Amino acid sequence: MSYCCAFSDCRCRILKIDSAPIVKVPSMVLDKFHLMQKSKDQDLEEYTDFILINDVWDFDNIGVSKEILANSEILDRVEFEHDNRKWQIEKHLKYLVCANCDKGPIGVVCSTKSDNQTKIIYLLSIPSVSQI
Repeated sequence: MSYCCAFSDCRCRILKIDSAPIVKVPSMVLDKFHLMQKSKDQDLEEYTDFILINDVWDFDNIGVSKEILANSEILDRVEFEHDNRKWQIEKHLKYLVCANCDKGPIGVVCSTKSDNQTKIIYLLSIPSVSQI
């Protein structure tokens, strides 16, 4: 499966991956994180699909913003399941954008925590990109 920039004047491939974990995150994060959506007219489900990437080098073409200022008030209890564990997004660190046209944001870099383990992950918003 390939994911590309949603803008018709770009269509740059962002990610080509055979299998990647799809995690369901509460849909309110699309607005709270100011993520681009291909269509705001469609009714959102309670949860939105994101592709979870552990290493930025797995992307074909991605831009990463500077660090975002403190924003803990919008992250109160944003949780998702991955590897049979419940993870909580502790901090929204940076935005992901198309590296070719600089449009977005199409995802976020987050600090997450599960039990005593913390890790940085890259969440690519499926409603923010096109699939080919």
